[in-house]
Amino acid sequence: MATGVAESEIQAFYDFLGSRMSADPAITPEESVREFRAYQQELARARAELRASHQEFIQGKAKPLDVDALMNRVRSRLTGEGTAK
Repeated sequence: MATGVAESEIQAFYDFLGSRMSADPAITPEESVREFRAYQQELARARAELRASHQEFIQGKAKPLDVDALMNRVRSRLTGEGTAK
């Protein structure tokens, strides 16, 4: 029986549902489908961002992440807002 849904999508839903049901076995079918669609959209956004980042890397526009500099900027901003301790 053809459903118009790719087998890989069915497997992805099955995997998602298995992990989701372990957190909340009482989830309804409607909720599970809605959450899976939201998960798919978020995954698609993340993949698009990764593709863009990868293209920047390929083009030589990327540089190594300087974690210490990043943490200093975060601390500086938090201190400026009066929220750092």
